[in-house]
Amino acid sequence: MLNPKNTPFDNWQDEIAREKYSALRRISENLSNCLKELELIDNNIKSAIAEDLSCHDINKMIENFNRMREDAEEWRYYLTVTMESSGFFYSRLNADVYRILLRMDPIS
Repeated sequence: MLNPKNTPFDNWQDEIAREKYSALRRISENLSNCLKELELIDNNIKSAIAEDLSCHDINKMIENFNRMREDAEEWRYYLTVTMESSGFFYSRLNADVYRILLRMDPIS
């Protein structure tokens, strides 16, 4: 949205700011969705273990968990880089803010 009272340079800066915000919002939403899915899979694995499901089925769930964990780590990296490059943040994200569960090993 161009503001006729602004100079072309000011309008351009406004557009850049909107794009930065939009990118940060999309990245943080993707990260948040990955973290929610990770928690859900973790709870399902715990339930499967409690119900004494087969190791094969539980290991499939663990593989899915570890893949989702890698996705979450990637989105957290994207968020950190985008924040730093936008000038909003100058160091690594605190691990407690977007905590990613530890990798699981298959059971035998």
